Amino acid sequence: MFKLTPRLTILIVFAAFGTLVGSNAGSFPVLVKQAAVSREAFGFMGGLGMLANITALSLGGFINRHADHRTMLLLMLPLGLVSLWYTLIVGSPLSYGLSVIIFSFILGTTDIFMNAEASFVEQDVGKPIFSSFHGSAMYGIAFGGLCSSLVSTWYGPWAAGIISIPCVIFAIYAVYMTIPHRPIARHQENPKRVVLPRKLLTFVGIAAGLNVSCEVASIQWAGQLLESIAPQLAAYSGLGLAFYGICSGSMRFAGDGLRARFGDQRTMVTSLCFGIIGLAVLSFEPGFWVSVIAFAAVGAGLSIVFPCLFALAAKLVPEARAAALGYVSMVGGLPRILLPWVLGFLAQHYSLSAVFGACVVVASTALIIIISTFAKTDAAVIK
Repeated sequence: MFKLTPRLTILIVFAAFGTLVGSNAGSFPVLVKQAAVSREAFGFMGGLGMLANITALSLGGFINRHADHRTMLLLMLPLGLVSLWYTLIVGSPLSYGLSVIIFSFILGTTDIFMNAEASFVEQDVGKPIFSSFHGSAMYGIAFGGLCSSLVSTWYGPWAAGIISIPCVIFAIYAVYMTIPHRPIARHQENPKRVVLPRKLLTFVGIAAGLNVSCEVASIQWAGQLLESIAPQLAAYSGLGLAFYGICSGSMRFAGDGLRARFGDQRTMVTSLCFGIIGLAVLSFEPGFWVSVIAFAAVGAGLSIVFPCLFALAAKLVPEARAAALGYVSMVGGLPRILLPWVLGFLAQHYSLSAVFGACVVVASTALIIIISTFAKTDAAVIK
């Protein structure tokens, strides 16, 4: 008999979150035409959206001192659905930019609280399952992206919002039924001061930010690239996002096992090289179906790097993990904000292939930083 548990609920919440993201991203090729948004403006607004998203993440601690995880999830999930619909009905560049900021802020707030609740669930279960939650989100992105590209092409972007309705409603019901109220976090009066290895954490943060920037770029530009390659297959432009999400989600489900067997460095370097190859293929616009396969390679290659880098940051400062992760997130925010603007400029004044060519450079830079950072980490451990 089907029974909701907190673990299943968080999987559902992450999947619903993914369908919101996918339903939005899959409609981009049609939506930018409806709102008369140029490629350069699209990139600029994407940067503003990332700024709003990071701002929301930084406010998570403050909000959590006034509301618990259950309350915020029950509030943010329906707001996410409403803000998604707003992004899909806009008809001008200004309204589109405003919708991106609102939607990104709500997604960021939802993100911080569903991850916070996921950490409690993992603790209750007593074994590593965190990557599976993120895998569920990527499957949601794949589903939402493919379905929204179909219905937005046939009926208009507004129809893409229908996809997320049952997913979000089910997630709200599951949270209401299974997630308990937890004590609200309070600041300690005299917290213990820990000196962070800021130089190493800065490198980790930059590498994480560069990797995430490439992930976001793949999600944002996949549909537009495939539509430009084969306009007659515009309804299926979500296939790139779908294959990206499926392979990314599958790698995240397998991520903990790969890390345990091969170690963080080998896992990251190998997978990132795989992702760079996929990005390089996309930079040549090889054709519709080859590009779809390349997006699958990018999804598989980039997906596991971020969790490994966060694990490294926590390992460097085990007595102050939250502080270390917060610092890494802050440093990684800068490339996440700036790169969408740069990619929009390249797409407008050069080509969409230039977007993915730039991502090759960005991901390769992240790879070099990761290799050098692990060398420095090993040296620090030896000392």
